[in-house]
Amino acid sequence: MSTPVCLISELPVGATKQLIVDGKQVGLFNIRGTVYAIGNICTHAYAELHDGYVDDDDCTVDCPLHGARFDLKTGAHLTLPAVADVARYQVTVDATHIFVAPYEVQA
Repeated sequence: MSTPVCLISELPVGATKQLIVDGKQVGLFNIRGTVYAIGNICTHAYAELHDGYVDDDDCTVDCPLHGARFDLKTGAHLTLPAVADVARYQVTVDATHIFVAPYEVQA
């Protein structure tokens, strides 16, 4: 069952947000009206991905510490120094709220 995490108005297009979902740090990203949720901690060194550079064209985020790039659609690491993916979470949106499932989506 998905958990309501915020109002849609709290995450406008282009915004990012850090959440705790079922005890896990999750980064929420609104890319051109589509909301993505991935594990918020870089797998290379501790840094919060929601603070990184988001590329709307590629739907990616660069770690703010060392620049490792992650795919927001899949959680896959795309560049070094990260060598492991981050979790990806199912997102649903209704008329007013954004919901995130508390379990990782399996590839």
